[in-house]
Amino acid sequence: MKTQRFLLIALLLSTLLLISSCASSLCRDLRKGVDESVLLPLVIENPQAYEGRRVLWGGTILETNPQREGTVIELLERPLGSGCEPRDGDATGGRFLAVSDRFLDPAIYTRGRKVTVVGTIDGVEFMTIGEYEYPYPVVSMTNHVLWPHRGYREYYSYPGNYPYYTYYPFYDPFYRPLWFH
Repeated sequence: MKTQRFLLIALLLSTLLLISSCASSLCRDLRKGVDESVLLPLVIENPQAYEGRRVLWGGTILETNPQREGTVIELLERPLGSGCEPRDGDATGGRFLAVSDRFLDPAIYTRGRKVTVVGTIDGVEFMTIGEYEYPYPVVSMTNHVLWPHRGYREYYSYPGNYPYYTYYPFYDPFYRPLWFH
């Protein structure tokens, strides 16, 4: 009995260790040879100083443009989380272009999807946003990760078999709030 319990606990712990090591290995592989001191706002200010540097940036896709010799993805940069996935929120360092030498389908690389890009900085391209001319650093992709959709479902809590859960903890079962009349 004790041996079985010990084996079960050992199996669970080793499974957890294996799963946690797999998640971080992707990020570890992406970070190889990357200069993490190169941040997007610094490159926007002085693109010539950072040309040729290898970066790891992530963001949300704004637009995907297939061209004859590859694909250009316009991205809104987002800070990367511990697993190298771009975080949600309003924090951003700006916009950049990720250029791939192969075709990336715009039906898959759609607006709003998250991408992590590894590549070298190849200068800057000026494009307009409305009437504002914006400097887009250009990153030639050597590797990238397109993160899966995270569908959010509406969640309704139901606290088990407690029949008066709509009243708990503020009302007793015989008192109905005004909006239930």
